[in-house]
Amino acid sequence: MTEPDLTQRLCALFATALDLDEVTPDTDFFVAGGHSLSALELSVAVEEAVGVRVRVRDIFDAASPELLAARLAGLAPGAVEPAEPAAPRQRPAAALPGAEVAEATRWLWLERQRGDGASGAYTVPCLLDGEGAVDVDRLAAALGGLVRRHPALRTVFVEAQGEPRALVTDDVPPLEVIDLRGHDQGDARLDALVEERLAVPFDPSTGPLTRTTLFLRADARWSLLLLADHLVCDGRSLEILATQLVAAYADPAAVGPPVDRPAHRSSDQEAALDHWRRVLLPPPAPLPLPVRGPRTQRAGGSTGIAVREIGPDVLRQLTDLGRRHHAGTFVPLAAAVARTLAGITGSTDICLGTPVDRRARLGANDAVGFHIATVPLRLQVRDEASADDLVDQVAQRTVDAVDHSGVAFDTLVAALAPPRSPGRMPFFDVWVALYPRIDTGPCAPGGIALRGGPIPQRVGMFELSFQFVEHADGMRLWLQYDTERYAADTAERMARRLVDEVARLLADPAEPGPEAALTHRAFSGFRFDA
Repeated sequence: MTEPDLTQRLCALFATALDLDEVTPDTDFFVAGGHSLSALELSVAVEEAVGVRVRVRDIFDAASPELLAARLAGLAPGAVEPAEPAAPRQRPAAALPGAEVAEATRWLWLERQRGDGASGAYTVPCLLDGEGAVDVDRLAAALGGLVRRHPALRTVFVEAQGEPRALVTDDVPPLEVIDLRGHDQGDARLDALVEERLAVPFDPSTGPLTRTTLFLRADARWSLLLLADHLVCDGRSLEILATQLVAAYADPAAVGPPVDRPAHRSSDQEAALDHWRRVLLPPPAPLPLPVRGPRTQRAGGSTGIAVREIGPDVLRQLTDLGRRHHAGTFVPLAAAVARTLAGITGSTDICLGTPVDRRARLGANDAVGFHIATVPLRLQVRDEASADDLVDQVAQRTVDAVDHSGVAFDTLVAALAPPRSPGRMPFFDVWVALYPRIDTGPCAPGGIALRGGPIPQRVGMFELSFQFVEHADGMRLWLQYDTERYAADTAERMARRLVDEVARLLADPAEPGPEAALTHRAFSGFRFDA
């Protein structure tokens, strides 16, 4: 394939990845709306079309079709092979029930075994407002069809010889319907009923691991509560379910089974581990966060939420800042979190934990399930560095983390063998995640539409978690904190500081950040749930 032909082929692939009608050879993928995860999807599509190994780093460094074509033109085709199945762990000859689970799922299962798996911390919650005159029977039928199409929604997990095994059942959980139309305080009652359902944990060994409740409300309104165990659902799964539910409601035959595509090898496991050794060794020291007492209990048993709004104008500016650095909105937000933590603790070595959606590499773009990897982002946050320098550093670290996310976190920990404290998660102290708003689009005649997203819980997996949730009028920060370790006013001060750091990033990206201002207390050890 000559370079002009390759450029035109890449233009078509860029347009598909960006959901645009067309792009020109000089279109910058990130300026046009791309980010690290959509770049991962594009890299897989280019691999399939061109036959050479493509990383997210390649798209980051050569972000237009013509630049990427020039970068790929000199590479020999045939370098791409489907990912080989992981070698099975050695087992006794006796037959075991069910199927072996993926490494990431195994890690999550083991973590909940070590902690309080019955706390509800492993529930993925989503509340969606519906549009359109909903027919309860049609909605139940559409939902049942989705459960039958996605095996993950019918899976339970049993223990055999100390390891989890996945069993796919024939069970289709019923749709729960609650009529609040005659209730004097329907909205308050809705909130209370949602809280009640959030408090009921799932049992992975018995299932079902999903629950759906339809709330019929006054003035023809209705809401849908989707709850699932994290073992079978992640954040992207919620968007897939909402989109496919709307399609199945309109036409039960419109949504077929997940496409079974071969997984793609992102990098050699040992090469990926070498990357993480360079980044994470020697391990970062625990952050001296302002806890109010010794950590004697597992994190997240009882949490509070400090909330701050990020308006649409600020969100647009964050998006523009991210695009200037070939990234999405997550990158400047993570930079603001890193500055916040540096200011609070006086530390310059900040390591954040975050999820990476690996569906594109796994050949599971439209599949519901647990398809994320936990990766650390290790950053150097120094007073003399400009905001632009910090955002660029976060963008670079994020790209490398996505490219090397094929190593499960427990495999990473076992290989690098950091010192283990009973009160701290290996490598990182604070979790950061961004949840896009779910919006299935305009409501078609006779159909339905769904809009909303995740909702906060009163239990969690981490001691301190910065969760950014997009909504119709901007974005909301949920700073979830362990109430046994942090006073409410401390959490509020951290949330305020985060908003201040966002403003400083945007005010003059070339200016160094401010010096630390929040007095912190003595460090007394950590304990995380994962």
